[in-house]
Amino acid sequence: MRSGDLISFKHRLALPTDVQGKTFEVESIAAYEYEDGVYPQLTLAGETGDRLFLLFRDKDPRKLTLARMVPKRDVVRLFGENEFSTLWDEGFADLDRVEKMPEYGGWTALRYSQTRNSAEGYFHDKDCRTVQIGDDEGEEFRAHECEDPSGRFGLCVEVYGDGTTEVTAEVFVDADVIDAMWPGEETS
Repeated sequence: MRSGDLISFKHRLALPTDVQGKTFEVESIAAYEYEDGVYPQLTLAGETGDRLFLLFRDKDPRKLTLARMVPKRDVVRLFGENEFSTLWDEGFADLDRVEKMPEYGGWTALRYSQTRNSAEGYFHDKDCRTVQIGDDEGEEFRAHECEDPSGRFGLCVEVYGDGTTEVTAEVFVDADVIDAMWPGEETS
């Protein structure tokens, strides 16, 4: 896959409702680097301007992570500010969803358990699949990750050096949810 390529998803219950049967264009390709490897991330743009991310995180091309950004105001509504802040405590926190929001249908679980606490990572705003990454490249962040008991849903919180915090809701799916992929138009 490369920028401009298209990917369409099947109508599957494993997918969030706003992804089922939709086609997205690969807008850009970036990468996340952790101590165990480098993982590509495709930014997908929908027909209505919605964006989501497709990640390959288990080094298994049959296992995918779909993710979407959750703005702070929605994080507070979904989990409560005090509840969400327990992710920064020592140890591993449990997190309960306190409000169901229709716009996150199929994206969130009722309960999560923290699986990573302040893990070091680097975000590379470039396609790193075919290039070597230098030691001083990438934007450093600390990751706090959670997973629901079924292993189907996740939350990822990235805290960058300048204090910027990004939260994504994640859905773990098999690659067979992809209906088709095809190249975008060639430009010269």
